[in-house]
Order: sequence, then structure tokens, then C-alpha cells
Amino acid sequence: MRTVLRSFPGGRSARVARSGAPPAPARVAAAAGLVLAAAAGSAFAAPTPPPDRPAPKRPQAVAAVLGPDGERVLVGNRDGTLQALSAERPEVLAEILAEVPVGGNLTGLTPLPDGRIVAVDRAGDRLVVLRLVPDDEGAVAVAAAYPTCRSPARAAAGGGTLAVTCLWARTVALYDLESDDGLESPQAAARLPFEPRELVFLDGRTVLAADAFGGGLALVSADDGAVLRTRELAAHNLRGLALLPGGERVAVAHQQLHSGMHTTTDDIRWGVFITNSVTTLPVADLLTGNPRLERRSRVLDLGSVLTPSGDPAALRATPDGELVVALGGVSRVAFGAADARRTSHLPVGEGPSAVALGADGRVYVANTRSDSLSVISAGRRREVARVALGPVVEPSPEERGEALFHDATLSLRGWMSCASCHTDGHTNHGLSDTLGDGNYGAPKRVLSLLGVADTRPYAWDGGMRRLEDQIVKSVKTTLRGRALTEAEVADLAAYLRTLEVPALRDGGGAPPAPRFVAAGRAAFDRYACNRCHREPTYTSPGVHDVGLADELGTTRFNPPSLRGLRFGRRFFHDGSARSLREVLARHPGNGVEVSGEDLPALVAFLKTL
Repeated sequence: MRTVLRSFPGGRSARVARSGAPPAPARVAAAAGLVLAAAAGSAFAAPTPPPDRPAPKRPQAVAAVLGPDGERVLVGNRDGTLQALSAERPEVLAEILAEVPVGGNLTGLTPLPDGRIVAVDRAGDRLVVLRLVPDDEGAVAVAAAYPTCRSPARAAAGGGTLAVTCLWARTVALYDLESDDGLESPQAAARLPFEPRELVFLDGRTVLAADAFGGGLALVSADDGAVLRTRELAAHNLRGLALLPGGERVAVAHQQLHSGMHTTTDDIRWGVFITNSVTTLPVADLLTGNPRLERRSRVLDLGSVLTPSGDPAALRATPDGELVVALGGVSRVAFGAADARRTSHLPVGEGPSAVALGADGRVYVANTRSDSLSVISAGRRREVARVALGPVVEPSPEERGEALFHDATLSLRGWMSCASCHTDGHTNHGLSDTLGDGNYGAPKRVLSLLGVADTRPYAWDGGMRRLEDQIVKSVKTTLRGRALTEAEVADLAAYLRTLEVPALRDGGGAPPAPRFVAAGRAAFDRYACNRCHREPTYTSPGVHDVGLADELGTTRFNPPSLRGLRFGRRFFHDGSARSLREVLARHPGNGVEVSGEDLPALVAFLKTL
């Protein structure tokens, strides 16, 4: 490995450790139906910058590790690089010691007890093992790379096991760290009823996995991958998990959409439409399945009408029990004890998304949208340094739109962003009473925006012909925000048009037999499902009477696209159907009841779209 110098703004230089190509991926394996792949792919991948423009870093993972010369801070970036920084003098801007190309989209960094660091490479569907290089100050080397599930999200280590959440496969993969080849293939995999993202070990043998979109929690045995139990919190966007000191309670940072409220100016201003909170749950009640779990929980509100708190993005608990919460939508960090009545806020860089705890009360925060790292003194609750992680890059329209989509300051009082309901461009699976259909009183299911570029017209009533018009209406009547400029509307539309439905192979598990799918396709046409859900987008313009009515008597609805239906959990405008079988039982095509012979094949076909 050789090192070169890279210049950054302000005359700073950074040592860039260049390693050769990572070792050939270890053998591809499957365990408990877990599909492994080495190819890249992500529904939420950022737009590729033009070849003549450097890619922004977009830090989204951070870890503090003890190196041979003191504490080292590692930052994982969406551009696939890993940066190592010195933490010896936090009062001054830290020096970037090294930058290593690791993968395509680093979403997690997990230090292991033996000194290795596991990076989650989402774009490459890999786990990349890193080591600090003791004889070269600041250098980090890629030691090995192993293929893992499609769209891996996070990893956590405990009790000799590494657990990895696999988003679209709805899986937690478990690896034996005590085996020499333990990372080559998972020893077990747990299939969940939701797409998991965050996870934490409650003890050495039990993993708690949290829903990436809704409010699901699952306890998984680290021994054999058995799903011990699941719970559903009245929440969504579970973006932080942390075990409190003593291990008796676990903290969950989340949002909650209140479907009984409306997007009136008053409901948005006073923060009763969407709330941002941390809930702490008794670990013993989780482990035993106590039905009184939520009654025994404690809730800490993260903001007020005077302190915006939109979009909790990460959570850590200090050794003395204080919670540190990144508020990605308002570019702040909140501090407060788990039993406190309120939190204090500290402004940081734009879009904080990851938090790590260091020595001597230091807190490191990765600011995604401003390509920076904040160094905070937790005791003084003061930012003592902010490190630029790369040169300033003029953002593309898609990148500007992505920033606006995740900016809660667009809403009145900063309670929520577009992403609060449309998590990562998908959906939080909740019911929202907005003016999307022109009135209040009939909450509607929050639709996914994946593939939205091809599914006009928009809204449940089909009233918006242009995506740009829908954007203007949503910001004005749902967020109750300021008027957007024409450029901002264009940028938001440009970003939304990059959102794609995940590929079928991203869903994991064995695909249905082609003949079975073909039979379902034939049934789809025979029952006239294609009358409203036409290829290739599996929707159609206009509104249709589907034999259902909302609370206000509306019976004509704009048919949503069926693409990505396999990732749905609630169906119909009111979310009243919880499975595709229930949908087909209540809403038969062309007024003809689907036969028992056709039903399984038809469901199988719909799950391939």
C-alpha cells in the first residue's frame, strides 16, 4: 500500500491510503433462504454525478476506535470512501489522516472486539473488513470482503455474533465471529414481517431489530435465527436504537403520525400531526413478551413549538445515561436524560445522520448534507470542531432536491419533512388526513413514491396531472411551509424522478415457479384487473369506482401502481386490507369472485411486479 497527499480547502492536506483491489469475494452462500449476491443495486442510490464533477462525500456512518496512537474516528461515506481522522486535539480542526476507497455506499461501521472494523457496503452487497495499519500513522487497509444479502443496511456485534439487517429481503443475517471463516457465509438468517434497518444486541444472544418504515420490532435469537416474537409500536421511522447503561431499558428514536389529526395550520404548528420522540422500553418486558410493554414505556419529546425537532436520525446513550439524538431534518443534536421532561438542542452541520461516542465525553456526528463531521463536547454541550470532509461540490438538481426532500425546515415549525411520511421515498405505511383528496375527515394510506415518475396523475383523487403541481400542493397544504421557488420545485421533481422500485431479486427468498407466475398473469387478465392496472406501470389515468367508499362517501379513486406491491403491508385507500388475499377477496375483478384455484397464482404474480 502507498500513500499520497490530497489537498482540501484551506490548505489542509490528507494522507490517502491506497490499497490494491480488495481480495476476491469469499464463496457465495445461502442460509435459511437468504440470497447472497455480489452485484450492486439500491432503490435509494443517489444520482450518479457527471464524470467531470467529483462526487460529494455524503457521510452517513461514523465510529470511534482506539488505534495504536490514540483514538481514531472513522467516517463511512455514500461515495464509497472511508476516512480516518485524528481525535487527539478536538479543540482544533482534526486532520484527515487517510482516505480509502472501500465500496459504493457505506451505510454502517461496526468495530469488533479484535480490532477489526466491518463496513457495510450497500451498493456492493458486501461486508468489508478493515484494519488500522500500525506502522503507517492514520492508514486503514481493506483486509477482506465478503458478499452478503441484497441491500444490507446495518450491522451490530455481540456475544461472538455479527448481525446484519437486509432491508428488502426482510432478513437479519447472523455470522459467527468466533469461527475463522465466520464471515464467509451466515450461520443463520431470520425472516421478518417488515424491512429492518437498525438493530442492537439486548444481551449476548438476543438481537432487537427495528422497522425501517413502520413501527415493527422483532426479537431474534442469535443462536439459530429464530424469531422469538414481534411487537408493533405506535410509531414509524425507527431511526435509532441504544441500550441504556445497566441494560435494563432500550431507547428507540422515532416519529409518530397521528391519523386523527389534520394538516391544518394549527395542527402542524403545535406539533400534533407528527411527533418526534424517544421511547424507552423495559428489556425484560421485551424478552418475556409482557403485553403491558407500552404502558411501562417512557416517552421523551425531542422538541416543542419553539425548538424544531424534525426527523430523528440516530441515537446513542452515554455511559451516564444521557441520550444524544441527531435530528436530521433540522440539523441539530438533542441532549437529554431518558427520564427528562425536555431536551436541549445544539446546531450542527446539515443533515446529521450518524453519531458515535468517543473518549473524554466527545461525540462525533456525521453531517450528510454538508459533507462535514461535528466534534462535540457532551459535558459542555458545545461543538468544538467541524471538519470538512472534502472539497465543496456544486450539487446537481437531483442532489438539491434530495436535500429539500429531507429538510424539515420546509414545514411550519420544523416538525417534519417530506421524508417523514415518505421514508427514503417509500412510505411509512400510515394513514394521513391531508388535503391530498381535497378534504379532511377521510385519512388515506400514505403512498410509496418509488417509481412515481411514471404513475401520473397524482393523489388518491387523481387531481394532479403534473408532479411539479403535486409538490407545490404538498408543501403548501401538508407541510404548511413557505412558498417554493420554481427552481426548488424543479429540483424536488428531479430527485423524485430518480426513485425506483426495488428489483425483484432484492426481495430475497426463492422466486415462484415461472409456470405459477404465468398462470397468475393469465388470471390477472381474465379477471380484468388490467382494466385499471395497465402495463407497464400497472396503473391508469383517471379515477374508477372500485366498489369501496371512504368516510365521506367518495367511491372513485385513482388506482395506485401495483409495482412493488410485495413491499406493501396495508392496502386500499384506508389501509383496511392487510394482505393481498384479503384484497382479492373484497375487491374481485370485474365483479367476479376469484376462485380458490386462481388465488395463489394471482398473488404470486402480483408479488413479481
